[in-house]
Amino acid sequence: MAFFPKMTKKQGIGLLLVILILFIDMLLYSLLIPIVPYFKETLQPTSTMIGILFSSYAVAMLAATPIFGPISDRIGRKIMLLVGLVGLILSTVLFAYSDSMGLLITARFVQGISAAATWPTALALLADLFPSSKRGAVMGIALTAISTGTLLGAPIGGWLFEASGHRTPFLAAAAVTVVSFALVYVFLREESSRTASEKLHVIGLLRHPQVAFIAGIVLLAEISLCLLEPTLPVFLTDTLQVSPAAIGLLFAVMTLGYGLIAPVAGSLSSRFNPYTLMFAGICSLAVFMPFLVWAGTLWQAALAMAFVGASVGFTLSPTLATLGEIIDRGGSGAYGTAYSLFNMFHGVGMVAGPLAGGILTDALPVSAAIHVVAGCILGLGILLFVRLRLSAGTRSHSVNKELPF
Repeated sequence: MAFFPKMTKKQGIGLLLVILILFIDMLLYSLLIPIVPYFKETLQPTSTMIGILFSSYAVAMLAATPIFGPISDRIGRKIMLLVGLVGLILSTVLFAYSDSMGLLITARFVQGISAAATWPTALALLADLFPSSKRGAVMGIALTAISTGTLLGAPIGGWLFEASGHRTPFLAAAAVTVVSFALVYVFLREESSRTASEKLHVIGLLRHPQVAFIAGIVLLAEISLCLLEPTLPVFLTDTLQVSPAAIGLLFAVMTLGYGLIAPVAGSLSSRFNPYTLMFAGICSLAVFMPFLVWAGTLWQAALAMAFVGASVGFTLSPTLATLGEIIDRGGSGAYGTAYSLFNMFHGVGMVAGPLAGGILTDALPVSAAIHVVAGCILGLGILLFVRLRLSAGTRSHSVNKELPF
């Protein structure tokens, strides 16, 4: 089983450019984290304003994704990627020179809109370039690029900030994004035209039973992952007396587990039933989440974080290739619309996860809240899978035929 499939020069260039784009996207997303204390000291925002600053990215991405993905199906991937990269450059420069919370929130909002242009378009480009037999592996590699950018953004931002001030991380990131823009402009080659038959609507696509299952699985995984960010650090600090640096390393371990397993799960999805793999991943997530609060030492917590991250990666990686296969079976090339759906539920998870975590931990101790979440994940995952199996063998008139089980 090859995790890195053989590919043509055109495919290789496309994959490298997608890796670079997604890496930079998530690098910019997490670059802000270590600089927040500086802005909090200099601008003295309320906690509510800090919350708005972080949530504005997901809100913007959620609002813009249904627009940009389908547009890329009509005008092409290259133009939309270039537009998204220009937006990332502008938002990053705006971060560097913001002197008010209003400008910072605007920069974060523009960053979210830009991500709505780059994420689904980059994934759709991979679906354009690779046949279904290779798509699982390359989608897994793309998810690894995302997790790597998330993993490195905060430490790189912190190091550059300490070296030469708060503007340097953003200006350096803007320079790297300019280089990425140039590389995409010069080297990316794609099909020059799209047909009217490739136009689909996101809501219509969601009526497809298998797509609805994938959307539900993505939402469960993303909410579970994102609700840990505001709740787990406080719990670990209180129970294990770990430092902020140690908490950062624990989340890095979780991200590393996610990134390492994603290509493996992607490759497996072309050999085994991808829906069963997704279900296995969501069950694994439900099983390992309680270990986060059962851990009695730092090493046990790190092991639990690794398994939780790997479970999320194992769950999400098959979803990308399977969405592309559903589009293929319908005789359409509307991959941008399909991956817009993935991005939308990713954004919903980013918004709903911290909110759900806050509500639960206001009502329950963190340990009890994690157990409740794990039980809900397992129960809803089983419900989604049973519903999918009951729909097997039927036809979806909104998009295409069902895949066989």
